[in-house]
Amino acid sequence: MTLPCELLGMKSGSCIQEIRTEKSVAEIAQSLLFLQGHPYSLKQYPMFVDIFNSGHKRVLMRSGRQVSKTVTLAAKMVTSALCMPYTPVLYCNASSAQTSSFSTSKLAPFLLQSPVVFRNFMQGPKIIDNVFNKRLSNFSEIRLSYFSENADRVRGNSADSMYLDEIQDMLYDAMIDAEECMSAAQDPRVVYAGTSKTTNTPLEYLWQLSTRKEWIIRCEGCGKWNRPSQENIGLRGLICKKCGHELDTFSGHWHSQVDNNKVSYVDGYWIPQIIMPIHCCSAEKWARLLEKLENYPKIKFDNEVMGMPSGEGDSPITEATIRAACRENILMQECITEENAGEARYIVAGIDWGGGGQAGVSRTVLSIFAVYPELPLYRLIYGKIYDNGEPARHVEDIAARLIRFGTYMVCGDHGGGNFALSQLRGLLPGHMRLIPIMYSDASSPYRWDDRAYRYIVNRTVLIDDFFTDLKKGVIECFRWSEFQHMAKDILAVRQIVIGEDRGLTRRVWRHAPQEPDDSLRSMVFGWFGARVMSNRMDFTPAL
Repeated sequence: MTLPCELLGMKSGSCIQEIRTEKSVAEIAQSLLFLQGHPYSLKQYPMFVDIFNSGHKRVLMRSGRQVSKTVTLAAKMVTSALCMPYTPVLYCNASSAQTSSFSTSKLAPFLLQSPVVFRNFMQGPKIIDNVFNKRLSNFSEIRLSYFSENADRVRGNSADSMYLDEIQDMLYDAMIDAEECMSAAQDPRVVYAGTSKTTNTPLEYLWQLSTRKEWIIRCEGCGKWNRPSQENIGLRGLICKKCGHELDTFSGHWHSQVDNNKVSYVDGYWIPQIIMPIHCCSAEKWARLLEKLENYPKIKFDNEVMGMPSGEGDSPITEATIRAACRENILMQECITEENAGEARYIVAGIDWGGGGQAGVSRTVLSIFAVYPELPLYRLIYGKIYDNGEPARHVEDIAARLIRFGTYMVCGDHGGGNFALSQLRGLLPGHMRLIPIMYSDASSPYRWDDRAYRYIVNRTVLIDDFFTDLKKGVIECFRWSEFQHMAKDILAVRQIVIGEDRGLTRRVWRHAPQEPDDSLRSMVFGWFGARVMSNRMDFTPAL
C-alpha cells in the first residue's frame, strides 16, 4: 500500500510525497490510531484483522451486540481516508440519532485523539469537523447521513466507498438506491454491518450471498473443530460441544461455509458475542452472558448475543384473506367494460418501477382501479407485471394502457422511478394527473409537498390501511386464477419492530429482497390515489 509521507513522520514538503509499505490495512490502523488515550490494538480482537484486510469489494459484518463492530467501522473508515487522498467516503445508519452517536463517540475520537492524525490531518483552514461532515487536510472527506425507507436524503453525494450500518433496519430497495452514490467510482467498495432480527432483512439476504465465514476453534482435548453455537456456552467460558474441554478463542480462525470455488457477492463474517475475548475471557462478562441465556427470551438472545435471526416476522394477511377479496365474476380485461367498471366515477392507476436488485426480483408493475367513492369501493380491474430491466423500457406500453382505460389519476413511486415518471408524463394527455409518491419515516401519515408536486407518505401507515380496507371488503380484485401471481407479493411482506437499540421503536413492513413486493407497492399507490379521489384521507397514525 502507498502511504502519504505525513503518516510516516516526514514533512509534507519533502520531495518524497509517498512511500510504499508492505504493512496490511490492519497494521496501518494499529500504528496510526489512538483510542481513549491508548494505541488502537486488535490484540483482543483478532477476528477483525481479516475484516480490515479483506480485498473483496463488499464486506459484511453480521454480529451480536457489543462486539466492537462500530469501532471497527470507524477505524477502517479513518484508515481508508488517511491513506488515500481526495477520497470521498459515505457512512449511513438507519437513524439520525445513531448516525450522530457514531460520529461523536466512535469517529471523532480516532480523528482527534490520534496524535499523528490530529497533527497532520485535522488542522488548517480547509478542515471541516462537524457531526455530518469531516474533511481532512489531504482533502479526503467523510460524510455521514441516514435513511431507512428511502434514500432521497443521500442523493447527490458522491463516494468511492460506503459504510452501511444497522442494515437490518433498512429497506433493501433504499439501499440499492443509496449505492448509486458510487456509480462514478473507479473501484467502489461497500462495508455492511448489522445485527440480525428476522430472516427477511437485507442483512440475512446479503449473508446468504456471502462467503459465510465463521470463527472455528479446534478443541485441544479431542481435536474437534467447533463452529459457534449455544452448545459452546459453558459455566466459565467457551467449551467443546463434543467433550466439554475449554476452548481458546485466540486459536481460532475464519472458515468459509461455502464452496471455495464459488465467487461470492459479499465477504461475510458472523461475529457472535461468545467468540469475542472481551466476553469469553472475562469472568464478569461471561457471568452476565449466562444471565442473558437464562433470562432473555430466546428471540432476544439469538439476536443480540448470537447475532442470529429468529423467524420471519408477522403478517395479518393470509391467502384466505386475499382470496375472499377476489370476485370470480370479474375477469381481468384489456379495457373498461360494464362488467369490470360499470358506473365507476374514476379510473386510477398505481405504478411501481423496477430496476433495482437482482434480475427477476425487482419488476415494474401496473395496477388499475375502478373507484366508487360513495360506497366506498376500490376495484382492481387490471394488473400487469413487466419483465425485469430498466423502467424506461416499459413506459410506452404503460402510457398506451393508461390512455386506453381512460385513467384520471396515476400515482407512481418517486424513488428509482422518477426518471421513468418524467418520461411517462410526456406521453400522457394533459388532463391526466401524474402524482409522484415518496416514502418517508415521518410520523404523519402523509403530506402534500406543493413545491415538488408530490405526496410524501408513511409507508407503514399506507400498508396498514390498505390491509384494513382489503379485510373490510373496501378493496376488490379480479378473479383469483388471474390475480394469484400478484398475490404472492402481498404475502411476501412481514411486520417487524426496528429501533429497539436506540429506544425509538417503531413497526415497519419488510420483505426478503429475493421475494418481491412490487405488486403490493403498485396496488398501494393506486389505492392511495383512489382514496385521494374519494376524499378519504383519515389514515390511521402508525403505532
